[in-house]
Amino acid sequence: MFHPTLRKSLNFVLPLLVVALIAENIILLRQNHRLKTELPLPSALAVHREEPLRDIGGVGFDGRFHTVEMPRSAAEHLLVFTFGPRCPECVLSESLDAGLSEQAKKLGWRTVWISRGSLEETRAFCNASGIPLEETLVNPPYPTYLRLGLAAVPQLVAVGENGKVDEVWLGRLTAESAKSAAQFLSDHPGVQASNSARTSSP
Repeated sequence: MFHPTLRKSLNFVLPLLVVALIAENIILLRQNHRLKTELPLPSALAVHREEPLRDIGGVGFDGRFHTVEMPRSAAEHLLVFTFGPRCPECVLSESLDAGLSEQAKKLGWRTVWISRGSLEETRAFCNASGIPLEETLVNPPYPTYLRLGLAAVPQLVAVGENGKVDEVWLGRLTAESAKSAAQFLSDHPGVQASNSARTSSP
C-alpha cells in the first residue's frame, strides 16, 4: 500500500506524464511530416542538368531487357519518370505525373517510367495509377540505378539531343513544380514517329 501522501502525488504526476508523452509524440509526428514534405531530397543523388545520360535500361513486362533510346536530334525529346511502388512521395505525385506524361506525348515527347521496385509491386502501382505497362521498366541494373539516381525518387528528367539532360524535377511534384514542368514541355515540342522509348537488347 502506498502512503496517502505518495498516492496523492502519483495521482497528480501520472496524468501530467501521460499528457507530456502525448504532446511529445504529436511534436515528433509533425516534425517527421515537415521533413518529408518541406525538405528537398539530396541533390547529390539526383540526375544533373547538362550531363549526358546514356546506357540506361531495365526489364519490361514482356520479360525482356530493354535499353532506353536517347534522342538523337534537337527535335527529339524524352521524359523519364523514376519511382518506387513503396515510396509515399511517388504515390502523392502520381496524378500530376500521369497528367504530365499525357501532355508530353501530345507534344511529341517520348516517355518512359523506370521503377526501382519489384515486378509485381510495380505492376500493381501502374495499374492503380494508369501508367502504361508498355512504357515501364523494372529491375534496372546497377549502372542504371546510379546514373538515374534511383536512391532518390521520384524524379522527372527531361532529356534532349544526344542524351543531354535539359531539366530535372526532384522529389514529389507540387502544383508549382508541375506547372514549371508543363511550361517546359510546352516550350520544347518534339517530333516522334511513335512513343517507343525502348530498344530491345539481344
